[in-house]
Amino acid sequence: MAYGLPGSQDSPSSGGLVLALKNRDFAIIFDWFASYFFGFAIAGFIALFLGALPSRGLDSLRIVALSMVFACASTVCGWLLGLLFGIPRTLSRPQAAPAPAPQQGAAPGQTPAAAAPTSRVNTNLEDISDWLTKTLVGVGLTQLYFVPHYLWQAAEKINNAGFRWDGSGQLLAIALFLYFAPGGFWLGYVGTRTILTKLLDTIDGPSPAVVDAALREGLKIDLNGRIVDSTNPTVKSADAALLTVPMTALNNSRQLTAWGTARARHNDLESATVALQEANRVDPADPIAKQALATVYAAQRRNADAEKVIQGDQDTELAVFLALYEPPPQGFTRALEIGTRLLRQPEAAKSLNLHVWLASAYGQQHKHALEQNDRDLAERARKKVVEEVQAALDIDAKAKSLLRSFWKPAPGALDDDLASIPPGDADLTRLLGP
Repeated sequence: MAYGLPGSQDSPSSGGLVLALKNRDFAIIFDWFASYFFGFAIAGFIALFLGALPSRGLDSLRIVALSMVFACASTVCGWLLGLLFGIPRTLSRPQAAPAPAPQQGAAPGQTPAAAAPTSRVNTNLEDISDWLTKTLVGVGLTQLYFVPHYLWQAAEKINNAGFRWDGSGQLLAIALFLYFAPGGFWLGYVGTRTILTKLLDTIDGPSPAVVDAALREGLKIDLNGRIVDSTNPTVKSADAALLTVPMTALNNSRQLTAWGTARARHNDLESATVALQEANRVDPADPIAKQALATVYAAQRRNADAEKVIQGDQDTELAVFLALYEPPPQGFTRALEIGTRLLRQPEAAKSLNLHVWLASAYGQQHKHALEQNDRDLAERARKKVVEEVQAALDIDAKAKSLLRSFWKPAPGALDDDLASIPPGDADLTRLLGP
């Protein structure tokens, strides 16, 4: 399609080009520029023939033919230079290190992370491109003053050897070079940054299908704040494929997020952190990458960092979990506000995590109310604790031991959110008793 034609849907007047610029759709911009570039070139050659015909006669055909040859050569040279400047660079980031062997005291059920592949993408072409572009720019800047003189001398030689058009051939050579060389550079640069980059992404990085499958299911944490593996066979297969890909082969934020998510589900939290931090740096507005990084931070007990990542985001169970570790009363108040809104969603009634964490939030509220001598609020909070404990046990009776540890914690235990409720409470004894 020729972009920019009057009445065209993609013409600048209809906002098509403006929309392409906003969406960073450089393929459309490439097509639009190429249409005008070659269109004006054809018009220029026709004008050249008509202008040379009165004075040169049939010799004007030779001049036009040589002009086309010189124009093609200038375009190719500019295109090659654009290729050098546009060679896609592999994202520069630390290589994920293999996870250390499990230490004593590691959380039960955690498995050692798979060693990261040691192969790296060969970047010789990138290195050559970088060296040549820096050399060309450096030499060009030092000789910038002499460039017009060199161009005029070269145009004179081209005219004497080819055009042999006294009074106009030298100017024609300059005009052809200044039009076609920069145009070829632009076509080479944009074509490399779009077509070649996508091709290399497809060859070096994981396939889009694998990335989509890995991101189909977000990271989840269990009641103890540890990341749980997926039970979906499609997601597990995608994770297994991503674990074989070196981090240096990743080319965009989405691939980094999928790779980091797979690593996190495989309990390689250090490598996952590196990848997800880079994904958030590349695309700070990606909600999937932000949520994944915050979940990994929460699993590492870096709650302050997790709060910074998801600050201002929509309500999630993770936000309830993080709020429980904020100072009271702001922490449990925020947890209860978010949890109450989440309970209005149809699937919330089936979430074990949400009910357990809401029970913890009401337990913190109960303790704070007792400290403030507010017996009425304390009793309302106790009843809410009982309701949430009952809802959690209805979903999974195995949560009883964990909830009992919150109510009657061992000496020195950190999670004692229900400990302010007396050990002899009849309701909790009925629900959590032996």
